[in-house]
Amino acid sequence: MSTVTENTTAESAIANLYDSWLDAVKRQQLDTVLDCYTEDVVAFDAILALQFKGKDAYRKHWEACMEFCPSRDKTPIFELHDLQVDASGPVAFAYGLMRCGHQDGDRVEASWMRMTAGLRREGDEWRIAHEHFSAPFDMPSGKAMFHLTPDAAEDTPRPIPAGMSTISAHIVCSDAPAAIEFYKKAFGAMELPHGRLEMDGVFLHGEIVIGDSVVMIAQEDERCGSASPQTLKGTPVTLHLYVPDADRVYQRAIEAGATSIMPLSDMFWGDRYGVLEDPFGHRWSVATHVRDLTPEEIRDAAREFCSPS
Repeated sequence: MSTVTENTTAESAIANLYDSWLDAVKRQQLDTVLDCYTEDVVAFDAILALQFKGKDAYRKHWEACMEFCPSRDKTPIFELHDLQVDASGPVAFAYGLMRCGHQDGDRVEASWMRMTAGLRREGDEWRIAHEHFSAPFDMPSGKAMFHLTPDAAEDTPRPIPAGMSTISAHIVCSDAPAAIEFYKKAFGAMELPHGRLEMDGVFLHGEIVIGDSVVMIAQEDERCGSASPQTLKGTPVTLHLYVPDADRVYQRAIEAGATSIMPLSDMFWGDRYGVLEDPFGHRWSVATHVRDLTPEEIRDAAREFCSPS
């Protein structure tokens, strides 16, 4: 058999392997999925861990993924676009674009990622020895750009603008410019220049970034029905802020003018947690996760926390 014929045969076998792999994933047949990998597979998935070494570790990851995305009454979406395979001797590499998600009635929730893989021939069978999934991300926010599609033009407007989340806080303040300056001092916020809107010298709207999240800030305006917590004499909403060092951020916010509502303490769900009220009436809970607990441990700790002393 010539080298060209041998390589073509191998590439066809690998394409068939991926057909079986795709079908097994959609059917959630875990053992069949894992049969496609070598025992010493090293995988770089797009979620959770930095890497998975060995089939046993990757099995646990696949189990978690299937549990998180059960098929049941939904139609799984798992497809490869433009798979390319190049085989030479006992090794090969493959790449393509992967669409993953599900369809529930008319609602489709699926996104595209990039896939590259290294394969090794073991006897007469090909197996995946290395797998890498990734998604491009927006540099300012660090958020994955799951809106991209293979056929979208580069200038296609994003359904969710760059840097924005599906849900973002939009708060009203009695003095919005002063609030922005406070959030800079208290929480290390950065103002987005393109997010500020002023008309005839009157501030209407601003946007700040705290960590990886955008907070929109509006000026209180009775004509627009926008009232601040101070006008409403309170707020039922608390903005939750996760930070690497809750003690440092909490103290910095106090020094900037916030009021302590609930001092920091180690809470039963595993966070170091406290609550502040800013000078404009908005409440912020500040937390750092310090312990991983099972649901059972959290329930037991909650029962003890809530029981009369």
